[in-house]
Amino acid sequence: MSKKSDFTDQEWEVLRDAPHLVMLSVATAGASGLFGSLKEAFAPAATIVTAAKGDNELLRGICDRAELKAAQQSLRGSLKTTDLKTLREELQTKVADTVRDAMAILKQKGSTEDVDSFRKLLVDIADRTAKAAKEGGFLGFGGERVSEGERVVISRISQALEVQA
Repeated sequence: MSKKSDFTDQEWEVLRDAPHLVMLSVATAGASGLFGSLKEAFAPAATIVTAAKGDNELLRGICDRAELKAAQQSLRGSLKTTDLKTLREELQTKVADTVRDAMAILKQKGSTEDVDSFRKLLVDIADRTAKAAKEGGFLGFGGERVSEGERVVISRISQALEVQA
């Protein structure tokens, strides 16, 4: 299993930031309103906690409290757009590129177990985020569990991960 010291600082940043980009890109892809957005922001917490306590050393490192904070700061610094539509587009491009880069790094330097565990982590985060709140409903009635926008983002992430959406 791989650990932080097996990667350059730039490679580690890509691996560390990918889970946050997945969550942000899926959460901003739909129109779930204030409460739905809050649900989506907290939805991947269980997945991250499980990974932080799990057997895979790479995921424990990525999900370490200090690394989570560093990823948040890194993303705050890299996302300057205030317009929601532009932000969505920027995130969708950035997440696909970052996930693709992360997979290339892991295939080169990580074990098969690392690749599979990282892939599962990102799929779980995308899935939990998308299903956290209904889109397009009124006061909790109607709407759909996963919006078209979320399906598009998940499809892009799945392609980058080389898995079926």
